[in-house]
Amino acid sequence: MKTKVTIGLCVKNGAKIVKTAFDSISIQDYPHEFMKVVIVDNGSSDNTLSLALEFAQDIDIPTFVTSSKGKGLGATRQVAVDNAEGDYIVWVDDDLVLTKDFVKNQVEFMEKNPNVGAARGVYNDFSTQPLVRLVDFVFCLKSSKPLNQISTGGAIFRLKALEKISGFDVRIKGAGEDLDVSRRIRESGWTLAVNNISGVHHKHPPTTLKALWKRNFWYGYGNHFLFHKYKDQQFLIRYFPPFALYGGVKMACMMYRVTNLKKVFVFFIFHSFGMIAQSLGFTRAHLDEYGHVKGI
Repeated sequence: MKTKVTIGLCVKNGAKIVKTAFDSISIQDYPHEFMKVVIVDNGSSDNTLSLALEFAQDIDIPTFVTSSKGKGLGATRQVAVDNAEGDYIVWVDDDLVLTKDFVKNQVEFMEKNPNVGAARGVYNDFSTQPLVRLVDFVFCLKSSKPLNQISTGGAIFRLKALEKISGFDVRIKGAGEDLDVSRRIRESGWTLAVNNISGVHHKHPPTTLKALWKRNFWYGYGNHFLFHKYKDQQFLIRYFPPFALYGGVKMACMMYRVTNLKKVFVFFIFHSFGMIAQSLGFTRAHLDEYGHVKGI
């Protein structure tokens, strides 16, 4: 008998790109009667929510659409978990392109590895992309080292693991909710893994310096919350210029071993650019007192 699995899609102002996610979900070759889709809108000001409702009527997979009323990404993800069914939840971003066997491969991987609490797929389709897009793939390289944290996009989470840690931190309004929850899953005794046969990529990643800056500023802003929650000095070290430069060169070498593209050796320029944006986002969050929460 097939294992039931939930597809979790959290969206906000994604009307122009969310059809990408809809298409990826609808083509999955996993039996649709053993799937459920949960779409949670995080307070969109465009017609994302109405598009989701239309999609729910058109697809042959049971689909539940709701809104978190702009409470933030942590709360939005938890709404999806609260309405999930089965043993697993697969997270899909609004511009994520999945191979048609993605869900099947992810479920089979988890069934064969009962010690794994969450597993991400691997990013593909990068050989012909502009250099700025390669930044998207640097954290998705194959590694023999145990994972400490993983992002949600293209990842499958065991619902028992999420239940064990009481789910997502609903105080997290933006970036970092996935790193926080996967960290707690690992600390509770589960393993984090990579499923190398599950391919995925973003159809609309940042391809301009302005978009790259905006995304990294957002990451830095979210990291400030995690810095206070875990008293993790690594966040401060990460933004120290010599360490940021060394990290960029090291990752460029890793990327070259995987891609064989010589242009990745200027990756450290983009990495440094991103680190500056993150450090300013981190500083902005401090000034806004984001993360200065009682009990953290």
